[in-house]
Amino acid sequence: MRATQQVIVIGAGITGLTCAFRLQQSGFRVLVLEASNSPGGLIATFEKNGFLFEAGPQCPRFAPVLWELVRDLGLEGEFVPGDSRLPRYLLKNGKLHKAPFSPLDFLATGLVGVGSKYRLLTEALRGSRPPAGEESLAGFVRRKFDDEVLAYLVEPFISAIFAGNTEQIGVASAFPFLARWEREHGSVLRGAIHERKRNAPVDARPTSQPTSRPASSANHTGRKLVVTDALPAMGSFRRGLGTLPTALAQKLGDSIRFEARVENIHRGAAAGSGDSPWRLRLSNGEEMTSTGLVVAAPAYEAARLLGTAAPALSAKLSELYYAPMVVVSSGYDRTQVRNPLHGFGLMIPRREKLNTLFNVWNSSVISGRAPEGKVLLTSFAGGATNPEFVRLEEKAIAQIIEAEMAALLGIDGPPIERSVWKFPKALPQFNVGHAQTAAGIREALTELPGLYLAGNYLEGRSLGDCAEIGSRTAQELMHQFSA
Repeated sequence: MRATQQVIVIGAGITGLTCAFRLQQSGFRVLVLEASNSPGGLIATFEKNGFLFEAGPQCPRFAPVLWELVRDLGLEGEFVPGDSRLPRYLLKNGKLHKAPFSPLDFLATGLVGVGSKYRLLTEALRGSRPPAGEESLAGFVRRKFDDEVLAYLVEPFISAIFAGNTEQIGVASAFPFLARWEREHGSVLRGAIHERKRNAPVDARPTSQPTSRPASSANHTGRKLVVTDALPAMGSFRRGLGTLPTALAQKLGDSIRFEARVENIHRGAAAGSGDSPWRLRLSNGEEMTSTGLVVAAPAYEAARLLGTAAPALSAKLSELYYAPMVVVSSGYDRTQVRNPLHGFGLMIPRREKLNTLFNVWNSSVISGRAPEGKVLLTSFAGGATNPEFVRLEEKAIAQIIEAEMAALLGIDGPPIERSVWKFPKALPQFNVGHAQTAAGIREALTELPGLYLAGNYLEGRSLGDCAEIGSRTAQELMHQFSA
């Protein structure tokens, strides 16, 4: 039996790494166990002949908690800002339209008709109340607006951000502020205006790009209403997003072990006995104990690990659904692409009947993603609306996606470099009933002192959310040990 650890963290994604790093900073003995041979989870950067390929997030926003982590790691000099002013495009009838982010752009857009615009702009004049029981996002948008708004102004963003299905996503589970605004104000627009006034600083000077650190604001989970210019700056690092988990792993040093797969978890001594309440067995037969245990693995993996020690909690975790995703990153010579690629990328509504959900123009958004005279594009497909697509062979997936992009962006010939990733369980979905499941998970945890779940399946989606969850979990552990 190995000597008892003060805290064990299972999983070296950003959440687990951040938690362990914050604990280490506070003088705790911490050990991170990671089943794979590298840190970062879905975050991984690969360099190939001058192209920087990102397997997961491409150019996230650096919320305050994430920027604080960057600063503590000494990575400020490696940060490369993206151009947040670049337009986003939406596809309709095979043509690219700028996404309308201002009232004037909305009035001028051809994405929706006059009737849809009228219903959206006059929503504040029509009082309503949410129905009994949780409503799907699609049902909510149809009830408040119409099918056209759903198809061309809502679904493409949900696909791009969540890989989700609006017919399944629950309003109260994924966007509780929308349900609250309607419940309290009878209108989404009135609620949004009230929220913005309530949270507006006395001296509001929105900045699109910071000089020393990104501007403070809430993340995209909806805790605050913010305008685009006030959002945290988006960006990456000179050598890609993989810089962040690599730096965290280096700081942890010997406190992280790779290729250390945990087979099972058992409850040890009773809480308060002075002994360690958690026992772990690794795939190599090694056993260890800990006083504090953080499971920073996906929900389905946490369910497997806790099947014996906490069967009720395991059953709740098993209820959570993850959408699959495929990523195709393609590098071209600039002369192969007729579209000027002046923008962040292209979101594709389901009505267009393509496999691609959205396409990021990496080399336009952030410098150093492609060699001089080359461009890099990254496409995402699959998701909750097309889960079977991930079952195809990688070559077939790449050919389908690249053919779709060739037709839309005027691309001649095959890419000169390419990377393909398949993630059968990529992103947790906040579907109808998720809020109740999450509440049940939290309730079950109250009966398991010393056990913490840290992951993006209970709240949050963004990289900043993961860093915040990791930091908050570390704070909870510190409080436990100081009590």
